[in-house]
Amino acid sequence: MNYLEQNNKDIFKKFTDSELKKDLKNFYGKGRLYKFLNHYCEEEMFKCKGGRGSISPMEALQDNEVVNKIIEFTNSKPKFYVGKEVANVKSFFRNAGRIAQKVANFPVRQALEIYGKYTSEGDVIFDPSCGFGSRMSASILSGRHYAGTDPNLSLTLKLNEAGQYLKTFMLPKDIHFKIYEHGSEVFIPELENKVNFCFTSPPYFDLEVYGSDKGQSIEKFSDYYDWVDCFVKPTVNNCIKYTRSGGHIAINIKNMTSGKKYPLFDDFFRELDSNKCLEFIEILDIKQSSKRDYKGKHFTGVVTDYGVKEPVMVFKKK
Repeated sequence: MNYLEQNNKDIFKKFTDSELKKDLKNFYGKGRLYKFLNHYCEEEMFKCKGGRGSISPMEALQDNEVVNKIIEFTNSKPKFYVGKEVANVKSFFRNAGRIAQKVANFPVRQALEIYGKYTSEGDVIFDPSCGFGSRMSASILSGRHYAGTDPNLSLTLKLNEAGQYLKTFMLPKDIHFKIYEHGSEVFIPELENKVNFCFTSPPYFDLEVYGSDKGQSIEKFSDYYDWVDCFVKPTVNNCIKYTRSGGHIAINIKNMTSGKKYPLFDDFFRELDSNKCLEFIEILDIKQSSKRDYKGKHFTGVVTDYGVKEPVMVFKKK
């Protein structure tokens, strides 16, 4: 029996209905929906391979030899890994990643803040890359309708379950959501001129691999220039078609400046900025948390600002 089979209930904890509703109520204070989002989407996140990992966390958990190496490593840093064994293993996936790195979820509070700046209650938000439910949750819980695309079919199943729960929680408010099970490069006629705000954090080309789904952009377009032509450009064009006059389009992405260097921010920005029906508004900097050890460094010994500050380009449709 592998480590995942032995510890599944502790690794992927499921919460009661009362615990989930309390987590959702806390969202209207300073809550970050950790329980709700993990309840529905954490297993899907573990199926994905992060940028610094050679395998996914789910694959690591199914290999006892790999898990033993992780446990040995966490035991060697008792001032950083201070929890029980399962908690330390999960923390390793978040903060180490040299073997297997967990992909990140967009911070739900930052999504709420951005929605508050560019939208009003009752508006329609379109998310080209749904991710793991944080932007959808912030949209529905703040009284905005939500539509999104994602080609990861096992993930969209979980997003639909989470969305239905959110709709029930929001009663009697009639909030709509719909997840389209394909990539953002595919045009959706029924959304044309129906969206107030397009906002997403798209894939960083081949930095992360989102499970085994063949519909994800890196599987369809493995060459970077093909990816720009066949994924970035049609995604941007679709967002422009979906957005109403006076609405906004915002993309959270940054250039990759180490390892494989791809001008991701520049290519998205160029495609938006070159369209005459759009007006550039601003670049927002959103702050994200980054765990450090007692020496003020990431526990690997590498000082980095990766993930601490992320740019969001914002354009308005004339």
